[in-house]
Amino acid sequence: MIYTYDILLNWTNEDRLKEFFEWRIEDDLEHIKKIPIIKVNDRFIKDLLTSKLELDKNFLFKIKNKTESYFHNDIDVIDYAVIFTNGKISIAVELDEDGITSYKSMMLLDEEEEVLEMSEELVLFNIEYKVLKKNKMYSYLTRKEEEEKDFLIKELNKIKSNKEEAKINYLYKEFFNDEDISYELKLKTLQKELGKEYNSFHNKLFKLLKLSTIRKK
Repeated sequence: MIYTYDILLNWTNEDRLKEFFEWRIEDDLEHIKKIPIIKVNDRFIKDLLTSKLELDKNFLFKIKNKTESYFHNDIDVIDYAVIFTNGKISIAVELDEDGITSYKSMMLLDEEEEVLEMSEELVLFNIEYKVLKKNKMYSYLTRKEEEEKDFLIKELNKIKSNKEEAKINYLYKEFFNDEDISYELKLKTLQKELGKEYNSFHNKLFKLLKLSTIRKK
């Protein structure tokens, strides 16, 4: 069994994994003392990124109690954890006793590079598994962009519910020249733009709405 040592992981059970440059101090960070590395094929990594998986229980015996983490001044043993890599990307995974992927983590850049180098010496390991649930949509947005888009959707729905016509007129005027249309059409136009791929419109609208929220306080 090949291991990597002394790394930092950011565990999440959400569909979307956080890239290292998006990590925050309040995240579920864990200092790992050692963790095994298993080389897998591209298809496995793709499914791991986009789905919840159930791995063959026979695989669990291979990695059982092989991962250790630092816990204050003690060493804590993690039942089932491993880093999977295809030689291009590496993902840390914690599994439950049924072989289901419970938590996942991307890696810090320098630590992942070390794992990728080590993987060149590893033999491809075939793991039987099944996909339990596909993510609704694999997002390529950054964490900040996703948070901005979620905020915008909630705020626009709130404006719509409260029928804040003056605010819609103000927001619409910031982006479009044609003001001679109804409140309903202005609202639909803003919602349509919001539904598109993240772009400068979203960022500017976020700043405008954030500013109006701060002024209210």
